[in-house]
Amino acid sequence: MVGGIHLKKLIFLLSSLAFFSFFTATKVQAEESFPSPESSVFYDLNQGGLQQFEVENDLGQTYTITIEEEPQFFIMASALKSGTYKITKEKALQWKASYKIDVSNNKITRAHSASATAFTGSFKSLLLKVDSSTQATYYLKRTILLAETSINLRAKLAGSSISITY
Repeated sequence: MVGGIHLKKLIFLLSSLAFFSFFTATKVQAEESFPSPESSVFYDLNQGGLQQFEVENDLGQTYTITIEEEPQFFIMASALKSGTYKITKEKALQWKASYKIDVSNNKITRAHSASATAFTGSFKSLLLKVDSSTQATYYLKRTILLAETSINLRAKLAGSSISITY
């Protein structure tokens, strides 16, 4: 009888997860399909280090945007705006996506190390691209149940900051 109790708990837990995932899918789709013009945060290159932002969309859903400067073992005179930066966007308990950009002489020289993890649903397609010398975008398509959403995580150099559009 002990095995039956554990099986019932497991079925209840999986059913609850599927139930709540279904109701959040439509909200995520609405937010990500129609981003508002204010959906940007700014990483201060002069401050550097790790900078984290809690952002909220019009529907009240929260995301965490993290930009982290990778440590450098040597410092050059022009190192203020040069280095590697990791950009991460996370929807708690649903998914997490990140990538790195290399910045040199106020230009994005490379986008790499793309990663995406789906805790619910799955990612259908992933594309990391350097759009121009000052902009890189991680394009993701996420599927949960029957709904498909697009997620774009864009980094753009803007003076002494990196603008992250989510």
